[in-house]
Amino acid sequence: MEASIRAAERAARDSARASEDAARASERLRIDEIKTIEEARIQEIKANRDLSKAEADAQEQAAKDDADAEERAAKEAADAAEEAAKIAEDAAKDAADAAEDATKAAEDAFEDSHGSSESMRDLASNENPEFDDKGFPVRRGEIVGIDVDAQSMALAMGAGFTVIDRAQLPGLGSEVVRFAAPKDMDSKAALDLMRNTDAKGSYDLSHYYGLLFSPQGSVSAKKGSRVKAKPGTLKIGMIDTGVANHEALAKLALQTRDFSGATKIAPTAHGTAIASLLASEGASTIYAANIFEGGSGKPYTSADAIVRALDWMVQQQVPVINISLAGPRNRILDTLVRKASAMGHVIVAAAGNGGPTAPPAYPAALPDVVAVTAVDKDLRVYRYANQGRYVRVAAIGVDIAAAVPGGKTARQSGTSFATPHIAAWMARCTAGKNPATRLKCIKRLESEARDLGEPGRDTVYGYGFIS
Repeated sequence: MEASIRAAERAARDSARASEDAARASERLRIDEIKTIEEARIQEIKANRDLSKAEADAQEQAAKDDADAEERAAKEAADAAEEAAKIAEDAAKDAADAAEDATKAAEDAFEDSHGSSESMRDLASNENPEFDDKGFPVRRGEIVGIDVDAQSMALAMGAGFTVIDRAQLPGLGSEVVRFAAPKDMDSKAALDLMRNTDAKGSYDLSHYYGLLFSPQGSVSAKKGSRVKAKPGTLKIGMIDTGVANHEALAKLALQTRDFSGATKIAPTAHGTAIASLLASEGASTIYAANIFEGGSGKPYTSADAIVRALDWMVQQQVPVINISLAGPRNRILDTLVRKASAMGHVIVAAAGNGGPTAPPAYPAALPDVVAVTAVDKDLRVYRYANQGRYVRVAAIGVDIAAAVPGGKTARQSGTSFATPHIAAWMARCTAGKNPATRLKCIKRLESEARDLGEPGRDTVYGYGFIS
């Protein structure tokens, strides 16, 4: 019995110790779990802190790299700008030097390249003209000025000049003034006096200009000579003679104006032919300015009549202007042709019918003008055509059927009869008045020309033939 009690007591003690051991083990496990969780939390915090620091360091480095890159780019840009400025400065200096050389060359050329006067000596004989140093006829006792201000006008009056006429040119934004020379002074002496009196002004003699006559041309009733208008919408101007009624012009919207000041019947043969050729090229509206007088004799005009007609074309916003006349170089005409061209108007002019050795014909020889020579159907140059560096392109202008007054047609030859084709070509290209379009179309005209004669631009065909 006693043994049983002791055994029970031992079992109770063993059980108690086992319970204590289990409790202690459980407590150690709980403590270990807490430590593990705490360590994991500490590691997570540390990892997050390290990640944040790495990101901050990366951002700081990226910002530093960006700043360095911006600094390098700014330095490179500054260096490039400095280099560009230097290049621009050098280019500007070169351009200024070139402009100065060109101006001097132009002044020299102005004195040395006035065109041929031999065929013009009998122009305006009914007006008893004087002649300039090159032999060109000029209005007796008269000079012309452009944009003469009040101070210059007072100087002119003080020197003994009187005003004959003041022509306002609103389209070109200019004014042309005709001065009568002081008493008993010829026009050349008057021009010298005016230029010495007002050195900053722009003055010249009042030159006469002639119509570009064709050495060939006969009235024809042959079949195939009828001139037919071509449907189109082109708006083209022509500075020429008057235009007579003709069936070839029946459907044409013809706007006419006279600047000749003629007291007799003005000539119409040449202008009628040119108008019919423009109509055959697709012109539906033609602005025709008659500037010639002289009736059935040798028609003539003057620089002031030309510029007044040009101003009318500008006012009417005519994009392309066809001109067929020849004469000397004149400062007033130079200035206003340059103005019209800068405004986007294209001036197409016949190169002249003086022959291969003839000097340049103006205004065709002006840099802003598209000068046209004539070739036959076999692309041979017209034998009377002028030649020179100013010739731009060639077109058919030999043995062409054109209208003449009286309802008839004639087979015509000459550079005048080649210009309408190029005027129409330019009118189709420009489709309006715009300086950039004008230059672009002139370049296109040159590039599309079929090269004839010597390779590249030459003095006979220019850039070549336009079909």
